[in-house]
Order: sequence, then structure tokens, then C-alpha cells
Amino acid sequence: MSKLIISGNPGMFLRDIGAEYQEAAKNFMQFLNDQGAYSPNTLRDLRQVFHSWARWCHARGLAWFPISPEAAREYLLQLHDADLASTTIEKHYAMLNMLLSQCGLPQLSDDKSVSLAMRRIRREAATEKGERTGQAVPLRWDDLKLLDVLLSRSDRLVDLRNRAFLFLAYNTLLRMAEMSRVRVRDLEQTGDTVTLHVSHTKTITTAAGLDKVLSRRTTAVLNDWLDASGLRDHPDAILFPPVHRSNKARITTTPLTAPAMEKIFSDAWALLGKSDATPNKGRYRTWTGHSARVGAAIDMAEKQVSMVEIMQEGTWKKPETLMRYLRRGGVTVGANSRLMDS
Repeated sequence: MSKLIISGNPGMFLRDIGAEYQEAAKNFMQFLNDQGAYSPNTLRDLRQVFHSWARWCHARGLAWFPISPEAAREYLLQLHDADLASTTIEKHYAMLNMLLSQCGLPQLSDDKSVSLAMRRIRREAATEKGERTGQAVPLRWDDLKLLDVLLSRSDRLVDLRNRAFLFLAYNTLLRMAEMSRVRVRDLEQTGDTVTLHVSHTKTITTAAGLDKVLSRRTTAVLNDWLDASGLRDHPDAILFPPVHRSNKARITTTPLTAPAMEKIFSDAWALLGKSDATPNKGRYRTWTGHSARVGAAIDMAEKQVSMVEIMQEGTWKKPETLMRYLRRGGVTVGANSRLMDS
């Protein structure tokens, strides 16, 4: 990662930094050497933001390190003027703050002028641009039951795989990257249910991971897939591998690609003959990788499952994230409204 951000010898980078920021620069170099502490997605975002920031500074003859609050304010406002989504600008803001925090320097959020600029960006995005946070089209329980009927009748092994994939995604609320890592050995059957061991998620990175007891319906669907695919005898294999045209599952330890998993959702949408949804920020015309997660959260909320339980199911850390899903699903009946209707 350091080679992608710093061109040339890192020692030259340290020498070019003034004495006032030598300690911060050393902290930065240590930060670059500790990439294992972050997920691949976080590292990808860091690279994108750092490259964008460095290019912007270079074009103006500015030093990209240390980060000047005045320059950062101008950078963020220019992203806004270029019609970037406020969520994208928030990501740039967060990544720059992350860099400053790791370097032991004051964060941009501590600077009043930068905080006011971000407040302006958020307000104008909502009031003048009518911007809304993008969200996947929810795949609901009723949709899944209909897909179960249609896919279970198929002679194509890929359809049985897709059926099992969608059931597990809905039952566990796992994110797409987490689904891709599930191996056959992660399933432990006890009686008529299966317990899935998840080594880690986006928000849970402890060695213990977490265990999810699956429904009997999901267990039956998974057993159908394991029996038909022959994967049961290959504990180290990925649970949802590619399927050959010869109607045989590939035994592999390489996860499905993101586009291949997205296709499972879009194919399911097409199978039910659904019309494309109204584009949301140019996306989300059909079901996508987050759809089962969103749909399951909405279904639980409609059944009066508590926020705490839903957050535990989806491993959400912030209630605000979950509330965005529920607001878009039209299920946010306030506590006072429930009291008045009781």
C-alpha cells in the first residue's frame, strides 16, 4: 500500500517532512505497514481516497502530507461542486480523518471550518439536490417462498445452488463477501437444523467469530444442494462454487466473484418476471447483493422483532444504519403511534 501512496524511497518521504511532523510521518509509515488490521474493502477505499487527494494536491502545488484543514475544506467542497454524492464525499472525509488519527494529528472533524463545510454539503444534498441514500431493493420472505417453488423444480444444478444461496443469505443476513467465504466444513448439523459458523464479518473480527442456527427450511434446502452437488465429501470446498455446463459443481476453494453472486440475485428477479424498479442513484433496478439482508430486516421489523434483535441478526453496530433500511421499507411505526393504536 505504501508504494501506491508514496512514490520513491520512503526514507526520502521522511526527510522531506519538516521536523515538526517527523513523529506524525513515522506514525503514518507504521500505519502503512499494518495493513492486516483492515479489511480489503477498507484498504481499497483508503487507496482510492489517498490517490484522489494526492492528485488534487499535486495539481495545485500543495503538499498532501500533512493534511491542511484549509486545503481539505476546499477539496471536499470541490467534490461537492462536481456533483459527487454526499455519501462519496463522506467517505473521503472519513478516510482523511482516519489518516490523521493514525498519525496522531488533529482530525478534520475538530476544525470548525471543515465541519461547517460538511454540514453545508449534507444540507444542500438533501434540500437542493433531493439526494437520498441508495439502498438495495429488498428480497422479502414471500419472494423467497415463491422462488423456492420455482427453483426446486429445476433439473439444473445451478438453480439448486442459487436456491440454497438465497435461503442462506436471507436466513443469516450475511453480506455478499461473507457469503462467498462459507465452506462446507462451516456447517454442523444437529438433528433437523444446521449451525453455521462464520469466522468473521465486516463488524465482527474476533477469533471466536459467530454461530448462526439456521431454520429447518434453510437446513432442508442446504441438504438438497449438498446431496445434489456432491460437496458433502469435500469439507474444505467453498459451499457455493461455479457450476459447469455439464451440470456438475466445481470443487474449489476459490470463492465466487462478486459479479457471479450479483447474477444470482438478478436472475432470481428475472425468474419472477418482475419489472425493473425505479433506479435509485442510478442503481438498484433489480435485486442485488444486499437485497436479502435488507428484506429480512424489513420482514422482522414488520413482525415486531425488536431493534436489538435485528441488529444482532445483521451484526449492525449502528442503529442509524438499520433505521435507513426500515425507513425505506415503510415500516417505521413510531413508539407513540403504537401506543395510540393499542
